[in-house]
Amino acid sequence: MFWRLFIYRVKVLLRNRVTLFWTFAFPIVLGLLFNLAFSSLDEAGQLETTSVGIISKNNEKTEAFEKVLHSIKKDGKSIYQSKRMNQNQAAAQLAEDKIAGYYQIDDEDVSMSVSQSGVPQTIMKEFLNQYVQRTAEVETLLTSGAIQPQDLSADMFVEEDFVEEVHVSENYSIKSFYFFTLVGMSIMYGFMWGLKNANDQQANQSSNGIRLSLIPKSKLTVSSANMLATLLVFYVLNMIILAVYRFVYQVDFGDRWSYICLVYFLGCLATISLGTLIGNAFSKLTYQQKLSIGLSVSMAMSFFAGMMGSQTVKYWIDQHLPLLGRVNIVNVISDSMYQLFYYESLKPFYQNLIWLSGFAIVFILVNVFFERKVQYDSL
Repeated sequence: MFWRLFIYRVKVLLRNRVTLFWTFAFPIVLGLLFNLAFSSLDEAGQLETTSVGIISKNNEKTEAFEKVLHSIKKDGKSIYQSKRMNQNQAAAQLAEDKIAGYYQIDDEDVSMSVSQSGVPQTIMKEFLNQYVQRTAEVETLLTSGAIQPQDLSADMFVEEDFVEEVHVSENYSIKSFYFFTLVGMSIMYGFMWGLKNANDQQANQSSNGIRLSLIPKSKLTVSSANMLATLLVFYVLNMIILAVYRFVYQVDFGDRWSYICLVYFLGCLATISLGTLIGNAFSKLTYQQKLSIGLSVSMAMSFFAGMMGSQTVKYWIDQHLPLLGRVNIVNVISDSMYQLFYYESLKPFYQNLIWLSGFAIVFILVNVFFERKVQYDSL
């Protein structure tokens, strides 16, 4: 009976065209738009050296910043040529187009000024965004004690080690950075499948739920078969999406494919379970109302993960409210992909795996609690 339910559920899921569109076709189309929008940014290596100015108000921070800036190279040649100057000199050279822009480094922040919009200026901005994020992650790791200071300095910010181990010089890809967040959002859409499961299992929500409640099998057997079928379908769909991103859109995800597949599996399990939880917890609402709740949560998580041009918000959260970033499934998935691509050490990645596993376990246990206690009156 279990496998009959499983096969039946797979057939039902594959006939749901609306959910298939939003969880399969939509991420592929959105990925195409990302590819068209961000591919040109990865042509930095084909650009001639970009001259930038630096206004320093903190010598120690400036030296660290310049070391990272100069480590981005193509064929052994640094993409950026920097020169320290004062405010008046920077403004004058920027007005005369002698520099693409300038960075201002003080005790609290690193800011950037440009006079026009172009590929060099866009690359400067993206470099600054990632530098700020990396710095925030370093501070978080130091605070948590996950990595010792000497390990971080050797692993990330010292001359060739930064370029070789973090893969910034040869594999540095702005497009990949944005696609990592897109991966998180597309996996987050798995809540739709879980929500559909909950809706089809509840007798007060659908005719299918009425029929399932009458069969001589426990609710746990039915929900387990539905969950396994949904996980299989959604995971396979995401593997196809990943293949499209990698081989059609030429997105570089690195070479740690076993870990990437594990992130996908745990992410799919967690988001499907979350969708089922939304369906079980808000059983008195209509399906469309529960779907709206799930979409709102997904959009909020995507925004705080930097999906919609909100990288500054994401970096601020990582630095000041790290727990908020940890409970954001989209952020945890995108950070996991980011860490697998850039980091040699897997310690931060393992922490994210623990969080994803924890989400899945908690959601499943709460769903079991809801499904065991639900009862329907016989009329």
